[in-house]
Amino acid sequence: MRQVQENEVVNIIKNRELADSVENDFIKFHHEKGGLTFGILKLSEDTILWYSQFDNQKYRINECSAENLKNYMLEIFDNWHPLVPAIIRKSDYKNVHLWCVYELEELNPFYKDNIVFIGDAAHPLIPFTSQGVTSALKDSFFLTKYLVEEENYAKAFSRYESERKPEIEIHINNGRNLLNQFLLPVSQYSENILPISYK
Repeated sequence: MRQVQENEVVNIIKNRELADSVENDFIKFHHEKGGLTFGILKLSEDTILWYSQFDNQKYRINECSAENLKNYMLEIFDNWHPLVPAIIRKSDYKNVHLWCVYELEELNPFYKDNIVFIGDAAHPLIPFTSQGVTSALKDSFFLTKYLVEEENYAKAFSRYESERKPEIEIHINNGRNLLNQFLLPVSQYSENILPISYK
């Protein structure tokens, strides 16, 4: 495992007025110099999930208490679109989460003897892929399928790994490319790139 050059702060706010201003959109703001974003996703008529992605070499969070995270976020995003500091200011920080992002240098086997791994336990994907949950669900689907079809778990585990590894390798490479782009100034972003990993 190695830590990548990105951290995330994730939180949820319940506020009908702010949720109304978001409509049903997913909004993501990017700093023009790169390495800093703020994303907003409306979950319901009064609830917003928000997150910020940081280049952890440019933006160092030294103290992870809820109060410190709030103050740090307000300092960094004070002059952004008015919706951003409003969400930060009005959020409750009792469930805020600072996410330190890790990835594997290379994929390990997904199983050993009678132990099998799925999802992030088998293949942590950096958040830029937007494939973490989907990949875990696909893992569980194929693992279950092969456990039913094969007469022993060793064959089922082997088929599961053979099925899933090629796709996971694509997502890992796509995630690294998306991370590299995130660290660049917006003016250097690739044209026509989808902000999600796909195969």
